[in-house]
Amino acid sequence: MTNRPLATVGIIFLLLILSSCSFFIQKPAPGEEPVRFRLVPERDWPVLEDDLDQEGLEQAVLQSLTYLRSRSGGNNYSLGSREISNDEILESLTFFLEIIRTNADKESRLKQIKTHFNLFRTVQNEEPLPLLLTGYYEPTLQGSRNPSPRFRYPVYRLPDDLLFIDLGNFSKKYQSQKLTARIEGNQVIPYYSRKEIDLEGRLAGKNLEILWVDDLLKLFFMHIQGSGQVVLEDGSPVKLGYHATNGHPYYAIGRELIRQGVVKPGELSLQKIYAYLQDHPEEQGALLNLNPSYIFFQEVQGGPFGSLGFPLTPGRSVAADYKVFPPASLAWLEGWKPQLDDQKKIRSWVPFGRWVCLQDSGGAIKGPSRVDLFWGNGEEAEIAAGHLRHQGTIFLLLKKENKPDS
Repeated sequence: MTNRPLATVGIIFLLLILSSCSFFIQKPAPGEEPVRFRLVPERDWPVLEDDLDQEGLEQAVLQSLTYLRSRSGGNNYSLGSREISNDEILESLTFFLEIIRTNADKESRLKQIKTHFNLFRTVQNEEPLPLLLTGYYEPTLQGSRNPSPRFRYPVYRLPDDLLFIDLGNFSKKYQSQKLTARIEGNQVIPYYSRKEIDLEGRLAGKNLEILWVDDLLKLFFMHIQGSGQVVLEDGSPVKLGYHATNGHPYYAIGRELIRQGVVKPGELSLQKIYAYLQDHPEEQGALLNLNPSYIFFQEVQGGPFGSLGFPLTPGRSVAADYKVFPPASLAWLEGWKPQLDDQKKIRSWVPFGRWVCLQDSGGAIKGPSRVDLFWGNGEEAEIAAGHLRHQGTIFLLLKKENKPDS
């Protein structure tokens, strides 16, 4: 995209707004200690019984390795008193992959991992932080290359007038702080919101439509998932991947349904939200526009892709906040998964544990107490991702330091 001159007054105003933002894990409330990573003694390690096959694990680790090799050096991350680099994460994953490939015996593999690796978890005030584990998936929609009375909801590509502003270019004080905006006159202002795009048609007639779909609600959920595929009228699929966001904060409309008493907190799911919106078309616009965040897509081959730019592995890739968790790193995740009956209804929830790679991020996944598990595509993935909202635990894995006392 062509760079454009920026209005000085707009930049100064935006800098002032962001001057209080922090890149650290999170600011503690008064009287609270900051969140930090703590080394987990071996006696407190979880039972490392993986519920998935090794093929998917190797696939996920290889994707993380490819990413890390492209960023040799890179950022440093703080794990308790230890500072780690991308290269150390790369070394950890390389050695881990060697262990699981050369140790078929589970006991031998576990012994090697405990000998050469440490586990870390987030704590605050010396207490482990709770983790909310949710799920996401790759949705499938029906669509067309041409609009019609049936296919009337556009999927937009990246607009030409959308600006990405790296505030670190103006001052080291704002390193890693970025804005998404547009120019109006001589001012830099926020980009159009969901309401302005969908209801007011601010992007209509600008030849930005990739295609059109027949279900506004499914399109909304594809925005939340960040990727999807659209099956055209001739049966051919079009893969759509995340390209950019309009920069507005994400708002979960399920929160409003809970506030109104429409859904009980413990019963909230994607499926219940969809059903309510479908049954109350007169409320759709107002509820959907509560979430001003908007996603712009691009056609992709393969995928779906995470925010690191590499394919996600179902069951093995997770989204997390990279201001807390080092991207592409390996972790042990514990949580709950649904058991389905013959009618694809959830019969029960059972515990699971597995190795996962941190390969994605998302507007709703912020802070040390949120992780989103990628389930893949298809009906079962949609059911699992749509209903998963359970307590979990995550431990980062890192190779021990090469010191005599490590």
